[in-house]
Amino acid sequence: MILREVASLVKVSFVTLRARWRYTQRYRQGNVPWDTGVSPPELLAYLKTRPPGRALDMGCGTGTNAITLARHGWEVYAIDFSAPAIRTARRKARRAGVSAHFYRRSVADTGDLPAPFDLILDIGCYHGLHPAIQAQYAANLKRLLAPGGTLLMYAHLRQAGASPDYGLDENGLHLLTEHVRLIQRTEGRDHRGRASAWLVFRTAPTTS
Repeated sequence: MILREVASLVKVSFVTLRARWRYTQRYRQGNVPWDTGVSPPELLAYLKTRPPGRALDMGCGTGTNAITLARHGWEVYAIDFSAPAIRTARRKARRAGVSAHFYRRSVADTGDLPAPFDLILDIGCYHGLHPAIQAQYAANLKRLLAPGGTLLMYAHLRQAGASPDYGLDENGLHLLTEHVRLIQRTEGRDHRGRASAWLVFRTAPTTS
C-alpha cells in the first residue's frame, strides 16, 4: 500500500513538472494560441450581473482576465505555474494601471490566499490537471469560495481516444460536485472543433 502511494506521488510530481516545463517553453516561444488577449463574453456577461467582490483566477496565463476583473472593480488574486506567464501578467497589469496579485504556483497551493472569494474563474486550467491535483483543487473549494460564491469554468471535454491527462471527464466533474453545486452547463465547440463547455457552480448561501 505504501509503495503504491509513493509511486502515485512520484507520477503526479513527474506529470506536473512535465506540464510546467511544456507550458513554460510555449510561453517563451510565443506559441500560446489560447492566450487571445480578449476576455470571453461569458465572463463579461457575468460581470454585468454581479457587484465587485474578491476574485481568484486559476491558471491566469498572462493576466488578461485578471486585468478585466480589476478594471471592473474586483480585488483580484491570480495563479499560474508558468514563470514567463506571470512576469508578463505583472507587466500588463502595470501598463493597464490596475492592481492585481499574481502568484507563480500550482493551483492546488492556495492555503495562504485571503479566502473566501466571491468568484473563482477557471478558463482552461482544471481540464488539464492530473486527477490527483484535481482532487486537491476540488477539496480546496469549500474553504476558498464564499457562501453563495461562484466557480465559473471553461473546459474542454474528454474525448474517446484522447490523452488521459487532458479534458474534463465525469470523474473530474464528480470531484467538483462533491463540494459545489452545478447550476448551469452549456456545451459547444471551440475554434478547432473540440467539444467544450462553460460550467457555473455555486456554493450554498448562508441562511439567516
